Amino acid sequence: MSLDQKKYRVSLVPCENYETETVRSAMRELLAPLGGLDFVFPGMKVAVKANLVTGAEEGRAVTTHPELVAALCEMLCERGAKVIVGDSPGGLFTPGILQSAYRNAGYERIEQTGARLNLDTSVRKAVFPDAVSAKAFDYTGWLDQADIIIDFAKLKTHAMLRMTCCTKNLFGVVPGTTKPEYHMRFPEPEAFANMLVDLNEYFRPKIRLAIVDAVDGMEGNGPTSGTPRHIGALVASEVTYAADLVCASIIGMKRSEILYLEEAWKRGLAPGSLEEIEFNGGRPEQFAVPDFKRNTLDRSISFGAKGAAGKMTAAFLKLALSSGPKVTRKECTGCGKCSRTCPAHAIRMVEGKPSVDRKKCIGCFCCQEFCPTGAMKVHHTFLAKALASLGRSQKSTEGTGGSRKV
Repeated sequence: MSLDQKKYRVSLVPCENYETETVRSAMRELLAPLGGLDFVFPGMKVAVKANLVTGAEEGRAVTTHPELVAALCEMLCERGAKVIVGDSPGGLFTPGILQSAYRNAGYERIEQTGARLNLDTSVRKAVFPDAVSAKAFDYTGWLDQADIIIDFAKLKTHAMLRMTCCTKNLFGVVPGTTKPEYHMRFPEPEAFANMLVDLNEYFRPKIRLAIVDAVDGMEGNGPTSGTPRHIGALVASEVTYAADLVCASIIGMKRSEILYLEEAWKRGLAPGSLEEIEFNGGRPEQFAVPDFKRNTLDRSISFGAKGAAGKMTAAFLKLALSSGPKVTRKECTGCGKCSRTCPAHAIRMVEGKPSVDRKKCIGCFCCQEFCPTGAMKVHHTFLAKALASLGRSQKSTEGTGGSRKV
């Protein structure tokens, strides 16, 4: 079957809140069209890869909500599975850090379902010749214990990638302290996006299900310091990219705007449009949030310059239009975590506050993602804002049709 003919199954159901009974009912409704959990048999070892980031409190919409993870674990344990839940939050990958993250995120109650929380901090090395970017990488060893993996993501904005969902959630297989190194190994956006696709493809044989917590998403300064935004939905698919494409549609983004989805599509791994998806339950337009606040501006402006002059123009425009991190000094506590996290060593502390060297900055936004107070924010230049505003005005007069043929 060709890619154009292939149908990707996606289940999409309403879930208005995180109350236990609401969540249990919604989770069963979500999984039923995909065969329930009929691929799970007694004794099977199931890893639930959640999004824990820094182990933020559940009300902040940073992590996969513990009530949803508990409902899934309850269903898995009912089928006799041996369930382990985990992630590799940013920072040190130690049992103590993991326990703290679980506690802060409200995950300890998940163990009441019969599942257990991962404390294995071993690291394995993978060799993946078929990869485009990550032909060799380190990953968290606890996943080797599992027969299958369930990718349970949170829908949020992202400074570097625009959106984080199931595909990006697999970056959590990389041990916390080495994550910044991957930004240096793959500093170009396309290379980093392909690295994420490589991780998904390496683990794909084990990934039987991808689920998205889109009950309360995060808009604005995501993925850790944005604002919770109610969406009221759960999404599930056997393919991470299909679930992500649906989520992108819900928050008003196209495949071409999410670089890892674009690269996966180019590699023949992902759907190119919603027409290739077989929906079960609801459809994206039922849950659409058209005014969902983004964390990055539209990058679709093209100047078409060629030759030596064109290269010089492109270099100038890249500098003039590039977004970058900027500290809000009154919110900054001077903890220095941004400086310690920066893989490019572009941040130094000056009189107790971070100073960003724009020439060294690679735009990975690790500092923004892991700032404990949300003081580090995405900064757009005046020219970038003006051109983005012009682009929006043109779109409003031309209609909703995209300029890129799919």
